Amino acid sequence: MSEMEDYSELVGYAISSAEKHDVDYADAYLQSANGRSYAVEQGRLNGSSYYEKSGIRIRLVKDKRLYTFTTNKMDKDKIGKLISGYKGFNGVDTVLSGEKAVTAKYKVEERKKLADADVLKDLLEIDKVLSKTKHMKFRSLYGMVGKVKTVFQNTDGSVIEAAIPAAQSFASITVESGRETRQRFLQFGGVGGYELLNRSKIEDTLLDEAKALVNVIDKGVRLSDSEMKRIRNVVIAPEITGIAVHESIGHPNEADRVFLREAAQAGTSYINKDNLGLEIGSPAVTIIDDPTIPNSNGFYLYDDEGVRSRPRTIVRDGIQDELLLNRSYARVLGKKSNAAARSDYYSNEPLIRMANTYLKPGSATFEELISEARDGVYIKSFMEWNIDDTRSFSRYQGSEAYMIKGGRLGKPVKNYRLESKTIDFWHAVRLVDREFELFLGNCGKGEPMQGVPVTMGGASALLSFG
Repeated sequence: MSEMEDYSELVGYAISSAEKHDVDYADAYLQSANGRSYAVEQGRLNGSSYYEKSGIRIRLVKDKRLYTFTTNKMDKDKIGKLISGYKGFNGVDTVLSGEKAVTAKYKVEERKKLADADVLKDLLEIDKVLSKTKHMKFRSLYGMVGKVKTVFQNTDGSVIEAAIPAAQSFASITVESGRETRQRFLQFGGVGGYELLNRSKIEDTLLDEAKALVNVIDKGVRLSDSEMKRIRNVVIAPEITGIAVHESIGHPNEADRVFLREAAQAGTSYINKDNLGLEIGSPAVTIIDDPTIPNSNGFYLYDDEGVRSRPRTIVRDGIQDELLLNRSYARVLGKKSNAAARSDYYSNEPLIRMANTYLKPGSATFEELISEARDGVYIKSFMEWNIDDTRSFSRYQGSEAYMIKGGRLGKPVKNYRLESKTIDFWHAVRLVDREFELFLGNCGKGEPMQGVPVTMGGASALLSFG
């Protein structure tokens, strides 16, 4: 990957130009990015790409109206014309919270340089291992390495520079035994160097997943609807915990959803301005969203509005504690922003987003969870999930799951699904494991759709219903 051209002086120029128009506030966000990716399907290269792009987003506030402009024309004349023309647009009603001015410059180190990575070779080697695996029907692999440099400046006096490398890999495998198939999709990597894509670890994980899927096919039992309804004790692994915290806790506590901005696009929330502090779960439930976890997929130290990030406790001891906020919704609530403003690209507006959302570990061991369950089901992974528009009811369809009999793991289950109201789900949490694991994801939101990197997970937990 080549070195990206430095356009950082344009940020200061944009701010000084805005100040000449006597605006109440202005910020400029410059992004330069490059990267390369490869796709391998059934042992053959199925596509590759290289990109290098830069652009700048400028936001102005005048008389409580927000104006946003973006361009990839990296010259002062273009930027000056955009700023001087703001009066010809309507703008959006906005008042921002007052935030402390900060000056910062940070970068994430690469222990193995992305420039030296032979991504295609590694994908082909992984595919070769998978191709020799019994029962492997289909395999598709994707790998990407890239860097993003950003410069943010505002009229409050903040100047923030960041350099973020990232490496990601996606794998889709399908196994077949007899006349039945099962599929699994997994992501690897995060923010950092190529050390995050350890080939041996990826191979071992995919081989273990393939073996588990075949075991479910060959030895799994099917439960009737009546049998599933009688199950009262369920142990959920971090993958299930993760999708549940992300979808049924994280999204409903995004302030723009709570205040109905997303109603026509993605639904509303069971949280509203009148029930903040709602008892969402049992005292065993504490759910945190933390952008500062090193090398995590959702890592950042400052958000796209220049606010320093920190762990946000969404649910504390079962009680709704903190909404995810940007500067405008923080002002609505009379609070400070908690740095949840993120955009996937300079040309899109910053929206309130999660980063790394997880169920805080407890003090139990996994063996204790299974023993305390006595009889029930352990769900290790899911094949699909569904949730309603208010995030009040959800369903998680097990991929790898096992019966629990007499406090021990038993036969695999082919078709177990966990269906529950959100409040019932989190109130059912009785014990929480002390171990911790995060899973990668890409979270979609907005119109036009923006996808940002996140992780989700935390601890395993024992849920007891009824």
